[in-house]
Amino acid sequence: MPTFSIEELKRIIRKMEFNKTEPELLTELVYKAMKAGEGEKERLRSINKKSYELFKVLKDRSILHCIKGDEKEVEKLKKSSVGAIDGSFQVVGGVGGRWFVLFGVAQVIAEKGFTLQPTVIVEGGIERLDSVDESGINRLAEIIMMLGEIKALRRITDKLGGKNESYVLIDGPIIDPPVYCNDEYVEERVNALRLCYERNINVVGFVKRIMGRNFLNYLSKKVESEDFINFTNDLDLLSSAMFNAVKSEGYPIYTHPIDYEEGCKAGDGVTLTYNTYKDKGLNVYYSYYKPLLRGRIFRVEYASFKPLEDQELLEKFSKIMSLINCVWTLPGMDEPLPIMIAHNKCNVRRGAAETIYYEIMAKALSEGNIHLWLESLSF
Repeated sequence: MPTFSIEELKRIIRKMEFNKTEPELLTELVYKAMKAGEGEKERLRSINKKSYELFKVLKDRSILHCIKGDEKEVEKLKKSSVGAIDGSFQVVGGVGGRWFVLFGVAQVIAEKGFTLQPTVIVEGGIERLDSVDESGINRLAEIIMMLGEIKALRRITDKLGGKNESYVLIDGPIIDPPVYCNDEYVEERVNALRLCYERNINVVGFVKRIMGRNFLNYLSKKVESEDFINFTNDLDLLSSAMFNAVKSEGYPIYTHPIDYEEGCKAGDGVTLTYNTYKDKGLNVYYSYYKPLLRGRIFRVEYASFKPLEDQELLEKFSKIMSLINCVWTLPGMDEPLPIMIAHNKCNVRRGAAETIYYEIMAKALSEGNIHLWLESLSF
């Protein structure tokens, strides 16, 4: 029997689902898809043209910077202690209002600087939650996982604190979850970040999903150009512009770092959450980063407990980008190695979570509640 990869299985399933759809409906949808494709082609052609013009504007305004990697600085950064943290979770169950959160948290530690074999510590846990409403369970599960990440951050601080300047990479944003502003949780997270800052540990968020339009709002205020009206969000704006930048310059590119709140709209959830953190002394700065011509765009964040002037901020991000790109990102890859290791090690896969849930139910099974077990098989 042949062995298929996950992507191959997905392709087979898509084809099966396609073939099971009624022919009359398929004919109509394919016809509409062809018309939609023609319209989308014209839109993308217009955006590509505007993006190239925008790239020239951003370059002239020094909003785009190259990562060339000063040799002396890179050699020094190779000796810097580095840690990374990531977590994941799955929610299973629901029978009788009882849910189980299975979570994993991984720490990657390179105390002596760059290495292909850093120390990896993986911790897992199972938490029970009772709720008749499924909608709020995932949010509670996310908070449980994030509290586990905060504890991991404190443990990494014990390992790396007190040495020369070191770095911790978080797989995700500094403020996570980005719209959760429970005061007790915020206090816990801020205290952990402040401990890092006081012990000369730079906390860097490495965000893989680009959402919102904060940077677009910021540029609209700083640069007088009608080109911005053609873009709907930051990823739409930066995809072509940064592609042109990497292609033209021949180096990885990042945008000029700015304060998190620049471009935020007053009153929205993200802004209110950030203000809660800022009231406790935390400042977050960010930049968009594209390492490869055909690679993705990431957002890189930095946590500081003092406001940074523009030149100081640029110097800080120059070191962070050199560390990420020139030291820890291997040839042909677009993510730094510690982030990749942490992500893979902590990943709680859905199939594994369901299998473990069946084991939980099997242990709990008795003749009197056999119907609950049968119901659990249908989720």
